[in-house]
Amino acid sequence: MNSDLEALRITKPQLEKLTGLDISSVFMGGIVRPSTFRSLSRVFSLLVTECSVLMVVFIISLGLGLVIVRSFSSNDNVGILLLVVVSITLGSAIAWNFYQWRRYKTFRSLAHLLDEVDRHNDIIQAVQVMDELETVQAANLTLPNRAEVLLALEATRESLLSALMTERILRRHRPLIERRQELFSHIETHLTTLQTLHINNQASEYQQFLAEALDIGLAVQRELGSKRKENSSK
Repeated sequence: MNSDLEALRITKPQLEKLTGLDISSVFMGGIVRPSTFRSLSRVFSLLVTECSVLMVVFIISLGLGLVIVRSFSSNDNVGILLLVVVSITLGSAIAWNFYQWRRYKTFRSLAHLLDEVDRHNDIIQAVQVMDELETVQAANLTLPNRAEVLLALEATRESLLSALMTERILRRHRPLIERRQELFSHIETHLTTLQTLHINNQASEYQQFLAEALDIGLAVQRELGSKRKENSSK
């Protein structure tokens, strides 16, 4: 691939560094990407992975089942073993899918951004194909305004990188963002409390000022009364 096109690609290591997750064409941080179901090859890869996981769970369940069956002195040990193995395997499969569904809510925005990254890389690959066809004498295919296309791809790349970094920050602080209304209510309550305390403090200061003024007035009045008595006695 041409160096100018290679510099415009968003590679897997870059995605993993930006998102902080293991990214592949099928999974994103252990969660199945919705785009997986749009490609037969990706669906096949997903089925192989799930079958491998279920096989591991089945083997573990078989070992646990044998341990449990030994504690029973029943004639139907095979039936008990099958019941234990099937129950553990199905329970694990249901738990795994429930885990996928719960976590997908958090990764929904990331899934959309990863799809946009795939489209961006596909366009770059298409430009590369056009460049290779131009080198063939028999082909009369040329890419018009190639420089403008590269500028648009560069702007798209920068936008996607910024969006991925923003998504990671928002995902990291998702619990805080979800509690924003509660936090705003607490802040409003605290402000109201502070205003009340400030008003009460002002009122108490004003009362103290009035009391001090009254004491001064009474002291002046007593002083004037004593001087009048002294003058009248003379």
